[in-house]
Amino acid sequence: MAKFKEYKNGIVGIKHGIYYVVSGEGKTFDIIDKEKNSIEKGFGSIGDAEWRIDKITADEEMLQYIDAASQMTIGQLTGKMMEIFNTWDGKVMPKEEKKKLSIVETIRNRKAKKLAI
Repeated sequence: MAKFKEYKNGIVGIKHGIYYVVSGEGKTFDIIDKEKNSIEKGFGSIGDAEWRIDKITADEEMLQYIDAASQMTIGQLTGKMMEIFNTWDGKVMPKEEKKKLSIVETIRNRKAKKLAI
C-alpha cells in the first residue's frame, strides 16, 4: 500500500491531480479537495479512487480517449502502449502523451485484474 503523506494544508493522504485520496470509514478511501470538502466516498482501494479522479478531471477529448481505450482488448492496449513508446523513443515525451500512456496502462491493468473501468 502506498504511504500517506501529510501535506502543508493538513491533509494526510495521497495527492492525485487536483484532489487527495484519504482514508475513509473502515477500510475504504475517499476523495477530497484541497479545502477538505468530500468529493466521493467509499472506494475499495487507492487505485480505484485515483482512477475515479482521472475520470472526473478529464476534459472532453480525454473522456473520448478513455472511452475508446475501454473498448480495446488487453492485447490491443498492450500494442497501443508499445506504439506510444516507439513514437517517443529517445525523445522527451510531452505531458499529454504521458497522460495518454498512463490512461492506456491503467485501463489495461484494470482489465487484466477484472476491475471496473
